[in-house]
Formats: sequence, structure tokens, C-alpha cells
Amino acid sequence: MKEIKSINRPAIIIGLAIVFLIGMSYLPDGITIFGIEIKKVDILEDLRFDKIEEFEEDESTQDSLQSFDDNDGNINLASAPLSASLDFSNDVISFIENEYEKFESIKTYNQPTFKNHPLEGNLEQLKYFFDALNNSKKSQIRVAHFGDSALEGDLVTSYLRNKFQQKFGGKGVGFVPITSEDINFRETTKIRFSDDWTTASITGSNQDNIPVGIAGKAFLNSDGSWVKYEAVPKFRTVRSFDVARVFYSNAKANSFIKYSLNNAAEKSIPLTTGKGIKDLVIERKYSTSLKLAFPVEKSAYFYGVSLESKTGVYIDNFPLRGNSGVDLKKIPRENLKGFDSLFNYKLVIFEFGLNILNGRKTNFSKYEEDMIKVINEFKELFPQTSFLLIGVHDKCIKRKKDFITDPAIKKLVRTQKRIAEKTGIAFWNLYEAMGGENSMADWVNANPPLAYSDYIHFNTLGTKEEAEMLFKTIMDTKN
Repeated sequence: MKEIKSINRPAIIIGLAIVFLIGMSYLPDGITIFGIEIKKVDILEDLRFDKIEEFEEDESTQDSLQSFDDNDGNINLASAPLSASLDFSNDVISFIENEYEKFESIKTYNQPTFKNHPLEGNLEQLKYFFDALNNSKKSQIRVAHFGDSALEGDLVTSYLRNKFQQKFGGKGVGFVPITSEDINFRETTKIRFSDDWTTASITGSNQDNIPVGIAGKAFLNSDGSWVKYEAVPKFRTVRSFDVARVFYSNAKANSFIKYSLNNAAEKSIPLTTGKGIKDLVIERKYSTSLKLAFPVEKSAYFYGVSLESKTGVYIDNFPLRGNSGVDLKKIPRENLKGFDSLFNYKLVIFEFGLNILNGRKTNFSKYEEDMIKVINEFKELFPQTSFLLIGVHDKCIKRKKDFITDPAIKKLVRTQKRIAEKTGIAFWNLYEAMGGENSMADWVNANPPLAYSDYIHFNTLGTKEEAEMLFKTIMDTKN
């Protein structure tokens, strides 16, 4: 009997693999096998001679939020292409951590061409914020900054906060979570915590339907859990704080926490039982660190801490990794109202968008509908608050040897502008402000760079530029 020879030649195996991948690139969307969706793999994408133009919307075009659940409007980001998602991969996070000091050490650089693009939309609605700024020496002015992973590490927010605090006063970083995924590159606060916390989130697991807080999360402690916050010297205005506030709800009877300011001896303080958002206030001027210990397991639902003083401006950083913004409607209405009753927000900023880009689909009607609902709900719950929607920044894709604006970006910016018009709030066109078409390539190629070579994310210097442009634009509108 002749021996049957197996195919073991590398060239043949590689050839078969290439043929298989090319075949995969021609699969239609939506194919499933045993309930598992098969993703299209287009290895020829960069070789196609597509016309670089904006795609016209077709009535038959499938909604770009294809993975939305019609019942609750949630996006399944696992189905979005990695290149289109703003969610930081481990490689990107590692790169940020390794390059952080290098970027921070650079003081001057050649800038791309920025455009002085003013705020648009209903500017009259900004009166709540502008009127409050006039009293910042006597009272506390609070701003909520919601966004996707571009805000992680207090990026963008920290520079914007610093500009406002320099001009209008304020001492402290404001809201910080109990635990966080961005502790290795967080800009303004050193956070350490025990590894025995349980987290419920609007973007992750919440099997017990625990009511999350304004940051979209709730934290449950184990017996002996702890967290420690330390101010860092990045900005003069956040090097110390006079007041620490711990936010929680549903505390058990006779429950308490222990706290230590500036590494002093621990003190115990009781929690107030009952539903509704409550804050435990600890005061000591010029504090630089706070440690909290939780002796009783699951003593309450904890939401975070605010490090602040009694006057000035505080911009709270609320990043939702990999999110489009529509999941904000998962935060219980009563909890949003509860936080607003404690913070009295005068401005809410929404900065989402790039996470909904999914291949070449440009029908954003579902996203538009859901974001209108989110914003209108916030306006209802925060009636004495100004609102600002920030449009997406530029994102480039590779065509032959060049990096050009993703054709869907312009359509998305127009959609976001329409969202602002329909909800009656202000709008800032960041895409135009940073330079418009192909501007992300200019930011990547600046010396030093203002964006990472993925042509999607701003680096630290880029987030600083965005914040400074936004601050100037807001001040120009106020004046």
C-alpha cells in the first residue's frame, strides 16, 4: 500500500490560507453559524480603489447601530471593528503609560492649523452656566463631563478644569470613582484600592440590577475593603482639598466606615440608612490624601468620592469606555436627580460618537433617536442646567499611502449637530475646530505629535489642545 503523504509544504498552506481569507472578504453581512455571527475579514481593503467621497444615505441602508437592542438601545461593542472603536486596547494603554512622561516633558511644539470655530445651536441655554460663573467666588459651580474612553485618565477634563479653576477659583479634582481601570495613566489623582471590590456598571455586568450612580457604576465592598486617594502636583489647583464627600445609598443599619486624612490616625463615621443618594462629608483644610476603610461587608452601594473646596469650579470626569452615550439612560432617574440635588450642576457636556462608526454604514438614525432621548431626559431631570454636545473629532483611514478622513465622519458630525438642534442645546464642532478634513493626519505628524499613530486617539498633548480650544470658545461665547 502506498503511503499517503500529508500536505506539509509551507507555501501550499500559506496559499490556502490566503485564498480562504480572500473568500471571507466577500461574505455578506449577517451570516451566522450555530447562532454565532461570522465577521467579514477584508484583507484587500487597502488595495481597493474606492472613491474617497461621502456615502449617500440609502433608505435600504442598514442602521449603523446594527447591534443595538431595540428594547433598550444598547450597543454591543463586541461587534464593532477594532479600528473603529474608541475603546483602548491593552497595547494602546501600555503605549500611553510608556510615553506619558515624554509627552508631558515637551513644552513647545509646531501646531497644525486650528480654526476658531464658535459654539453653535441654542446659546441662550448656556445662561445657567454663565450666570453661575459670576458667583464662583461665593459658591461652588459644578460641571459634568461625560464621554467615552477619550476622557479616561481625566484626560481633556483635567486641562479644562485647570483653565476654569485658574480663572474662577476652585481647589480639588472633584469626583473620583471608588475603583478605576485608568489608574496607571490618570492625570490628576493617585488612586489605590484593594482587589476585593465588586463593580456593577451600565457598560458591563450588573446581574443583581444594583442602582448605579451618576458615573454609571456602583461599588460593593468586602469585609476590609479599602481605597486611598492622593493628590498629585500636576496642577496647582488640585494639589490639595478642603472637603471630601463620600457618595452612597442603601446603607445597612449600624454600618460605618473609617477614614484617615493625610495618613493620620483612623476615625470612624456612621452611614445614614435609607434609599436615595447621600453624601458623607469630611472636612480638613489643605488635605493631600484620604484613605477609606470599609469594615462591614456590603455595607452600602458606594458611588465615589469628591475632593473639593466650598467655592470655585469643579468639572467631574465621567468616562464610559467603548460607549456611544446612549447607555446613560440606564442610570436610574432618581439617582440622577439625587446627584443633581447634591451637586446642582450648571453645565453638562456630552462627548461621544466615534464608537458608533462601524465599517462603511452611515445611517445614524437609531443613534440620533436614542441620543435625543438621553439628552431630553437629562434636561428634564436637570432643569436649571446648561447643556453642550461636542461633535466627534477627525478620524483617518488609510488609502494607498495616505491617511484621509473616514468618509462617515462628516455624516456623523451633521447628525450630532442635528441632535443638538432638536434638543435645543449648544453644539461645538470639534472636527472643524481641529482643522477639518484630514486634520487627524496633521495632528499625528505634528512635531511633537498631538495624536497616536492609530489616527483615532489624541495623546496627552492633543487632549490639552482640545481643552484649551474649548475653554477659549466658551469664554468667547460668554463675553
